[in-house]
Amino acid sequence: MPILVRKAQTRADQPATRAVSLAQAAIDLLHAAAGVTPDDPDATVEERNIWQPDFWLMQRCWQALADLGAGDEAMAVAALLELRHPLAPAQALYRVARQAERFPALKQLAAQELDRLSVKLFSPLVVSDQERQTERLLYSAAAAASIGDDPAALACLERLDQLPRVWGKALANGEWRSLLAQTISRVGLSPLTSYLITASIRRYEDAGAQFLHEILTAIAETDGQELPRRAARLQLRCIETFQFATLATLTSRRLAAIAFGRGGMAADVLEQLVTMANVQEARRESGLATLTGDPNFLRQVTRPNANPDVDFQVYTLQEAIRAMPVRHISREQRIDLADRVAALAGQSDGWTAAGAASTLVGLGALKYAVEAVDSIPPNDPTRSEGVISLVRALLDLGDDKLAREQVDKALAWIKSYEKRNPERATIWGLAEVYLDHGDPDMALYLLDQRQVQPSFGERLRGMVRTVVTDDRLRDDRLRLRAFLMKDPAWTKDLQRLYDQLSQWIPRLLDREALITFYVEGMLRPLLAAGLVEQALALLPQGVSEALANSSGDKHTVHVRKVASLLASIPGIAESGDAAPPAEDGDGAGFPQLDADAATAAQAQLREFLLTLWQSDAARGVWQTVHGVEGSLPLVAALEGPQALVAIAQAAADDGGLWAT
Repeated sequence: MPILVRKAQTRADQPATRAVSLAQAAIDLLHAAAGVTPDDPDATVEERNIWQPDFWLMQRCWQALADLGAGDEAMAVAALLELRHPLAPAQALYRVARQAERFPALKQLAAQELDRLSVKLFSPLVVSDQERQTERLLYSAAAAASIGDDPAALACLERLDQLPRVWGKALANGEWRSLLAQTISRVGLSPLTSYLITASIRRYEDAGAQFLHEILTAIAETDGQELPRRAARLQLRCIETFQFATLATLTSRRLAAIAFGRGGMAADVLEQLVTMANVQEARRESGLATLTGDPNFLRQVTRPNANPDVDFQVYTLQEAIRAMPVRHISREQRIDLADRVAALAGQSDGWTAAGAASTLVGLGALKYAVEAVDSIPPNDPTRSEGVISLVRALLDLGDDKLAREQVDKALAWIKSYEKRNPERATIWGLAEVYLDHGDPDMALYLLDQRQVQPSFGERLRGMVRTVVTDDRLRDDRLRLRAFLMKDPAWTKDLQRLYDQLSQWIPRLLDREALITFYVEGMLRPLLAAGLVEQALALLPQGVSEALANSSGDKHTVHVRKVASLLASIPGIAESGDAAPPAEDGDGAGFPQLDADAATAAQAQLREFLLTLWQSDAARGVWQTVHGVEGSLPLVAALEGPQALVAIAQAAADDGGLWAT
């Protein structure tokens, strides 16, 4: 038995019986579910047919452990998978190394694992499966680069270079290309990486251009705007490669424009736009379809008035400006860019003008931005999207006065508009924008401007009893968030609103809409206000029943939404702290629970998980696996990473009995 596995098992055996109660319950229910025949087998078939339930759950366990910073446990579970999935240790090593910035202690662990893998990485005998060896080397190189071990990362790249035709395959594979780009973005220039960069477009065309784009994106993500000297040299080399390359497609020219924008080269960005427009015009005149011939390629909505060629140019320009250090370019360059964006904004439909407005605000061209929204015809419902984008950008800029002027204009417009959808979309969107910017009073003012016009049937039913419609449900969701933001004290009015929402949510919504409403409309604002008791009161019936109606991968997604949010409550973990917040910021700013409240919350969360898993077990083993894997963040918060190791170990020992 590997040392790491014995170490993880020892840790799992250390806590008392209480600490493994959830893990044992999950294991028992997985065994019970294996003997259940689902009513609809087709509804729970795992899309990845190469996996069995036990190996799938083990894979999810080490991924969750790595994300939590439990490096020893993650590597131990990955080692259990190695016979069936030989690349699991390398993948786990990379995922653990990615967390080294949040958990510095993982650097030493990752370095030890790299040293242990060196025999497989550099032995000339381990080449029976070139594709597997290529992937192992790429993961190891990215892991070494993540912990700052540049010599080890470059050694992996040099070993890769000895394999035949490896770079063409790596750049054609999206996952491999991303690993290679992340590695080079950290290790910088060397003879090998310089060659890969300078030859990328010449040899691999669009794949090479995408490779350079991913390197530049990774540099910006890891180092921010103030680049150190090594990163600045690497960025310059990538930009120069675009400058001196022959760009044969519109896609490569779009990526080149974004690269020039990242380098602050406004004139080169505009030059690429001119060339793209000329190519599009030549194709139209010759009768050839352009690469952007689908008018819905940017938004999956019907856009009969859209000009796809203009949309492609606007999208390219927006991406270039978003990557550009706007504060460091000259005023004349900003004016040139704003002129180009404003000229293109009116040549397509309202969606395009709406997107251009926020870009113009970022350039400081407020007048152009207002004109772009005003240019959308009053009978075009996409004007609401333009107003929301403009107000959000103005609030980000701190210009509250001009934002309020645009709100007043929008209210005047929707009052004169015959249909109801633009009114709902505009007011709800603006209310959310103001709530995101911490202004609940303005959000409540906007909601009060809603002209609710119930149908005849709704008025008739309202004469007999209180009727809540979909519109009112959305209004009350925003009102609840605004009231809690103003004053989290629990009043009778809040209790009445809470009860009404709790009663009508499951009646009017289902599936994804129901789960999203519970998470974003109820649980998150209640927890942010410190009202944990009221939030957890939604779990036994409402949230549990909503989750029970999903299946397959969607069940995992829905359960993880709820579990990740609940796991972020400070004080529910055994240590008294919260689990590390997820990348999307779950739990940021939640108040700390006292000891008594934390104990009560832990009991409710345990009951919630047990109820969920029991419901899943009645529908077969795959449904139970999906429910357990979605719950892993919450299980780890309540019982620590040892619980996840125990579940994975049980899957390794007895998971063969779960086969379907």
